[in-house]
Amino acid sequence: MRRIIILCTILAIAGMQGASAQNLQLHYKTGQWLYPDSLGSDARIMSTAEMFHVDAWGDTFFFIDMTYTPQGVNYAYWEIARNLRFWDVPVALHLEYNGGLLGRILFNNAYMAGVSYALASKDGTKNISVSLMYKYIQGLSQPSNYQFTTVWGVDFAGGKCTFAGFLDFWRQSGTFILLSQPQFWVNLNAFNGVNDNFGLSLGTEIELSSNLFYRGFYIVPTIAAKWTFR
Repeated sequence: MRRIIILCTILAIAGMQGASAQNLQLHYKTGQWLYPDSLGSDARIMSTAEMFHVDAWGDTFFFIDMTYTPQGVNYAYWEIARNLRFWDVPVALHLEYNGGLLGRILFNNAYMAGVSYALASKDGTKNISVSLMYKYIQGLSQPSNYQFTTVWGVDFAGGKCTFAGFLDFWRQSGTFILLSQPQFWVNLNAFNGVNDNFGLSLGTEIELSSNLFYRGFYIVPTIAAKWTFR
């Protein structure tokens, strides 16, 4: 449901103008079998399309998630975020929109504004960002809420492996919701004999959620492939 924006705030704060990245991910959600009563017994296929671009005034990130069943697409989610920075300190203004649908049920439009702070190692192999935001969820009796987000990324084993992910924590209608999606990738282009432009990575994502769509805590792993356009 959510993005993996490993470099989104990091690159903008580092001033790497012109940097960009796009990738497509395909996930086989094996975790459906763990909760057949609530999530259903069929494994689901989910695709994620991401785009990230840095310019002279910050960066833009968006992604689209879609989940497929034998009857067709039953879930779509869209998110776009903009970080604005006109100064040299490692803090950016953050603007964001979230929305989508599940079956015939529309998600409430969510608008966010806040600040992001980022740190990165000198060699760029380790990074983390933290965002604090006011969250306005349209259509709720209590539309004013807040959200905390942290995003991290670590490359190791000479770039052959990546551990990345995010954690969101927010309040909605008096309920506290947690969502985290750590990912582990094996990057094939980092191995000897593989072309540097071969963008295929293989790995997994583990969705950890509490009170997101259902009451209680859920762990939903996937088997995944990602192609990064270079």
